[in-house]
Amino acid sequence: MKAAILAYHSQNIAGNTSAENDHVALATDLDALHAAGCRFVSLASLIGGVFDGAALPVDRPLICLTFDDGCDWDVHTRAFPGHGTQTGFLQIMEDFVRKHGKDAQPGLHATSFVIASPEARRLIDQKSLFGKGHMSDDWWREAQAHRLLAIGNHGWDHNHPDLEEERYARGGFEVVNSLEDCRQQVVQAAEYIGQKTGNRPEFFAYPFGESSAFIRNEYFPEKRDEHRCQAVVGTEPGFVSGASDRWNLPRFVCGRDWSEPVGLLKTLKI
Repeated sequence: MKAAILAYHSQNIAGNTSAENDHVALATDLDALHAAGCRFVSLASLIGGVFDGAALPVDRPLICLTFDDGCDWDVHTRAFPGHGTQTGFLQIMEDFVRKHGKDAQPGLHATSFVIASPEARRLIDQKSLFGKGHMSDDWWREAQAHRLLAIGNHGWDHNHPDLEEERYARGGFEVVNSLEDCRQQVVQAAEYIGQKTGNRPEFFAYPFGESSAFIRNEYFPEKRDEHRCQAVVGTEPGFVSGASDRWNLPRFVCGRDWSEPVGLLKTLKI
């Protein structure tokens, strides 16, 4: 079985080609992967099949989609300053279903990993985006209820460099290395997201793809009753298998590991 998790960022827009724009990339990648005979599956289905013995199709390469940071372009079609209207990731997936039919890829699904803290999102939006509220949470509940989407946990505040320094240095996630830190970044975030969506998130994505030995090797494996996560994804490139670390699953990242559909198929060895 060959299985891969792909990561996209809806704020990655610098032009109108797949190499410059994750929206263009997602649309063209979906068609290319479908034409190459891949089968899309949800993150929950992939984890259940790989680690927990659930039924999982193995006749074709399996592809799981993830979106990081939870910018509004994950679901909303709206203007991006300097580059015109961008079709939201969700709309791109819906367009794919309309184009190919709902039975062509019945497992098509994506997990949008969002940052929980309203204040962190406000500051990141203000300093790294355009200060126009493009990191809201008013779409989370509807997205969670949608057949094509689920909301995942991307930390309380991402420990983003745009934030003021508190207990530890900003700009990386390896410094989250104590029980108190993990509870804030994972549990506090999960509780807030759960209140907003009606469902506590089952999956966590390490901000920056980084993790301390403590959170990866002790907190997540040993505190499952507390965090209630089924698995965690990082950003080391690679395929998912039963030998993968459940608490630091590999992902291929759009823009870093490929920039056009041909490159994606080459990266995935399809």
